[in-house]
Amino acid sequence: MKKTVVAMSLAVIFSASALAETEQTEQKKETTPSLTALESQVSTADLLTAVNPPPKKEGRLHGTLSSKIELEQWRYDDTSKEEGMRNGGKLKYVLAEGNFRHDDLPGWDFGFHSSREDIFEGEPFDQDYQANNSILEVYANRNYNKDWGNIGWGVKLGSESADDRWMPEIKGFGTYRITDKLDVHGYALYHVEHKRGHGDFNYFEIEPGFGYQIADNMGAWLNFRYQHGTWVPNGDFDKEVETEVIIKPGVWYGFGKLSASLWGEFGQFEKENDRTGAHLWKEDYWKLGVSANYPLSKQFRLVGEVSYKSVKFENTDKTEFDGYLPFGMIGINYSF
Repeated sequence: MKKTVVAMSLAVIFSASALAETEQTEQKKETTPSLTALESQVSTADLLTAVNPPPKKEGRLHGTLSSKIELEQWRYDDTSKEEGMRNGGKLKYVLAEGNFRHDDLPGWDFGFHSSREDIFEGEPFDQDYQANNSILEVYANRNYNKDWGNIGWGVKLGSESADDRWMPEIKGFGTYRITDKLDVHGYALYHVEHKRGHGDFNYFEIEPGFGYQIADNMGAWLNFRYQHGTWVPNGDFDKEVETEVIIKPGVWYGFGKLSASLWGEFGQFEKENDRTGAHLWKEDYWKLGVSANYPLSKQFRLVGEVSYKSVKFENTDKTEFDGYLPFGMIGINYSF
């Protein structure tokens, strides 16, 4: 039931405004709140588009469209394999995703995500496909600009075909500028996963953090994420409680046209029996990643991301074993 998280920060967005040219300042003010609402939904590489956006085009509808390919591998040590873990991975095709805003609806943005996942055992070029999953999401966010920052809310509805899952979500978000260089930002959300014929997994999540602009083309952030959820299976089975805590530092830098960030995640995930309190599963991990964003033309941008995650697992009888998860992504963003 563990939810996959991606490393990103509102600091990438808020601190980035200093990099824009003078004629793009108003455009920044419009796009920043929209991207704020996307925290926890898109990759750092996509958020880096905010560092150096293209000039606003004629017309009343604006936004971005993108497509990308992601490859994540799951590799385990010999002890893990004795416990039934198998090397494998996930190949994900983001067929299309977009975020839109209209001049006649100030403060609003809308978006969607459509992708397919192929799960395999073995190696990327010598694999045995086991399953596939189709994902569809739509969302809307409402932002209110204030003298001290911004505040807003959003709703999202998603579905996944693998286990006939429906996922409604509601979120609140905002930022407060402490000084011209320092801000505090964050979001809180409540998420429901209804798996027909299986049960429900409902959780709440909060992620506060700080962003600091070191220079005109450089900034840093430090975020903290806490997630707590309960799996309620159908039938006469015990509930399972899941808790995850993550510390997420990062730094971004603008190399002229190229924008890049170096970030990390240091966390712990635990699962226990709700009735007895018995230990069921535990993961201690660290993750390091690099994201980049480069303009190919005024409207098209190449985005990329690579990361490496090291995990120490602990099962029900407290046997420990190690896993390693390399990840890579490349895609194209179109802005209009």
